[in-house]
Amino acid sequence: MEPVEPSPPAGSAFDAEAKEAELQAEASTWDTSAPVPAEPGDIPVIDASSWLGSSDPDALREGAAILRDASEQVGFYQLIGHDVDQSLIDEMFEMTKRFHALPLDVKRQIEMDQPDTPIGGIGYLPVGERKLPRRTYGNLNEAFIIKSDRTIEFDDNLWLADEALPGFRATVERYGRAVESLALGLLPLYAVALDLETDYFADAFQHPFWRLRMSHYPADPPGPDDAFGIAPHVDTTVFTLLLQSGPGLTIYHAGKEQWIEAPVIPNAFVVNTGELLRQWTNDRFLSARHFANNLSTNSRYSIPFFFNATGDYEMACIPTCHGPDNPPKYPPVSYLTSQGVVQGE
Repeated sequence: MEPVEPSPPAGSAFDAEAKEAELQAEASTWDTSAPVPAEPGDIPVIDASSWLGSSDPDALREGAAILRDASEQVGFYQLIGHDVDQSLIDEMFEMTKRFHALPLDVKRQIEMDQPDTPIGGIGYLPVGERKLPRRTYGNLNEAFIIKSDRTIEFDDNLWLADEALPGFRATVERYGRAVESLALGLLPLYAVALDLETDYFADAFQHPFWRLRMSHYPADPPGPDDAFGIAPHVDTTVFTLLLQSGPGLTIYHAGKEQWIEAPVIPNAFVVNTGELLRQWTNDRFLSARHFANNLSTNSRYSIPFFFNATGDYEMACIPTCHGPDNPPKYPPVSYLTSQGVVQGE
């Protein structure tokens, strides 16, 4: 099935609500009924250990070549050899598990989008919410979400009192800083993959906008049989880094024209391109379709980190992604003008 991807003329205004409606309409046409297990090589693996924090240009070019192929053919890759400590990852999963084990009335003290909350899109989402992504049925997961940008600090997010879950906030803050550092460290890889200078993205990410979501997929959630843990969607991000405790993530492999079940590699981040990077690269990089369910008899936890450029930075078509026979398809857009489009897993 070919995706419906209209190309607005350069210079036109970006309509976030119209974009979200377009993405929902497209997702409703996807046949997700027959996913298959991934075969070796379906989702490329990038080992960052040889170039992350290194000045070795050959190692960087080798990683960039894998990233380029993954981004143009699949839209996903698995990242190993990164510098986020395993003990912090383990602690983050444990704290996510403890948070979601709290009584519902405690978690609802920080429920998302309460009338007196000055910042939207942060806090607790109970099972069955029809947002992030917005769909007909409620998503069969619950989540706690924080965000950060130039004007939003950790203190500006919604937190339970520390005595409700001692150490939770401290762990989340340490993890947020660590994954932000990792995401920034990946930018030279993306630049080289796009035939740019290694520091091309530095100005765009001086104050990156990001969201961190701690999701719980119950083993036996209430809801209709055809509901999803998280509905089929594409992320709005530049890219997303995801940790998952168990199987359940299913992605669309454009090259094979098939939905495949992503394997779980211990200590690996699943990384996918989002809608903003697809537009920034003039459709050169794929915005990967995906959904998630809990496929086991135990709870499943996932921790996606949605990474974006500085909120008001205008992303104009990357120079190596257009030319006389391939003009820019999209007007310059910043995250702040696109934030009506939501993100998921």
